[in-house]
Amino acid sequence: MASVSIRIAAANGDGVDSSGALLGKVAALHGLEVFGNRGYQSVIRGGHVWNQVRMGDEKLYSYGDKIDILVTLNQDGIKNQKGHLGDNAIVIYDPSKCNVDEIKGSSFKLLPMPLLDMAVAAGGDPIMRNMVAIGAILKIVGIPLSVLEGIITKMFSKKGDEVVKSNIKAATDGYNYKGVEKAYDIKGDGKPRYLLEGNIALALGAYAAGCKYYAAYPMTPASSIMQWYAAHANKGAFMKQTEDEISAINSTIGAATAGVRAMCGTSGGGFSLMVEALGFSGMIEAPIVVVESQRTGPSTGLPTKTEQADLLFVMHASQGEFPRIVMAPRSVEEAFYLAANAFNLADRYQCPVIIMMDLFLSEHFETVSGFDVDSIKIDRGKIADPAKTQGRFKRYELTEDGISPRSMPGTKGMSFIAPSDEHNEHGDIVSDVLAGIDEHIEMRIKMHEKRMRKITTMLKNEDVFVPNIQNDGAKHFMVTFGSTTEVANEAMIALNKKGLDVGLISFNYLMPLDAKKTKEMLSGKHLIDIECNFTAQLAKVIMMETGIEMPDKILKYDGETLNCSEIVERITPMLK
Repeated sequence: MASVSIRIAAANGDGVDSSGALLGKVAALHGLEVFGNRGYQSVIRGGHVWNQVRMGDEKLYSYGDKIDILVTLNQDGIKNQKGHLGDNAIVIYDPSKCNVDEIKGSSFKLLPMPLLDMAVAAGGDPIMRNMVAIGAILKIVGIPLSVLEGIITKMFSKKGDEVVKSNIKAATDGYNYKGVEKAYDIKGDGKPRYLLEGNIALALGAYAAGCKYYAAYPMTPASSIMQWYAAHANKGAFMKQTEDEISAINSTIGAATAGVRAMCGTSGGGFSLMVEALGFSGMIEAPIVVVESQRTGPSTGLPTKTEQADLLFVMHASQGEFPRIVMAPRSVEEAFYLAANAFNLADRYQCPVIIMMDLFLSEHFETVSGFDVDSIKIDRGKIADPAKTQGRFKRYELTEDGISPRSMPGTKGMSFIAPSDEHNEHGDIVSDVLAGIDEHIEMRIKMHEKRMRKITTMLKNEDVFVPNIQNDGAKHFMVTFGSTTEVANEAMIALNKKGLDVGLISFNYLMPLDAKKTKEMLSGKHLIDIECNFTAQLAKVIMMETGIEMPDKILKYDGETLNCSEIVERITPMLK
């Protein structure tokens, strides 16, 4: 496999993100696989930000370990990125903005370009120095300039011919600049690919499953789901920006109770505010979907960095016991399919479903070949038939599988009460003056057991609540959940090439967990836990459910993602 990692570094406001996105689009349109990520701080302008695009001729599972090509628009790019440069890296810089004395004499190839002057000459806008640099990058990696020209024309056509021409000229001047030479020859298959962030894939999956209502208060890194729904409000979906996260989840419960497929989203801080209402949805058996995109905590922590430290919190949030489903997509593509399935599971079992994302999965982008929308089947679960209902409607009817037929408000003869208190089959509350009376004590027991029977029904009817195994029969297994899975997969491939017998066990559905089957799958294997938190929360869940301990662990909690070489380096001594 051949690949190259390109990082553009500058200050916030210099167009780094749009440049990385444009470069990724060019590579994807050219038929290359792409995996990109970005680093930024909580400032509108200034600071130090970067966007890295890795492109290759085979499926990529990370944005790369080292930088092969660095474009730096200021001195901070040299200072902060020199330690991430790979051997023989090419460094493109503007000599009027950067002093490269600290990296001279190294193996790096220094390529000075008057980026600012070239941008001004091409069209008079300093921001176009990014376009000059992108033109040079395309020459270096062997992508024809014509691919970029087509995208520029499409992107800027609404701004007029002069804007299109000046951007094409800036890219062309960078492509043809003296000293810019082809250094890589990565050939795509010619088949254009989609380039998506995790949040956008999730929003598409929810929309494909019929989610018509999305509520949120803006909070990184979940905000782009809200932005997608806002942009597509004229396509049959409704987005509500609420005053806070409490309102977001309560309005979602209301929409779901009214029969609409509904979802809300936030990060850990916002989810903390949603906790009481999450229990409310469990009590009234409302089929809601909640997205919790993790970032580094506690409190505000590092709001623009990633972590996987909310797992135990999400699994046990809210007082009391009630069925819930917790899932964690492992890739951008899987975010689409798990989001779609979340709504079927929520309707089928009439309980909250929580989709655990994190900043890395939510915001990084990668290529996908497309989604099988036709495979998305909508299952609304048990809907009561008015013709078969006799007497007063029992919304919370005691059933063997724990699932009661539900009705939509407005259905004649099928009105019901949806109380936050414990209740009987009709929804009449049995708390307050009735609490402690024998017949109502009995009703509490029956109703609580009815709700909890859904877990047994889930495990009986669904086959997703077990881990996934790659390279079954290996001697050693990395164990992951969610977004760490892709880079662990890349590490597995690298370790196998070195002759080390390593497999991968990954979890994308975490609650409920089929403890018996999971124990059978994990028993007798050397397991190495890999996750981005301090307390090894996945390992704790596995220990709690199966009794299996994992003494060997690779944990990271600095807000940055794991990379392949880091896993390989840290795991190798454990394999001996």
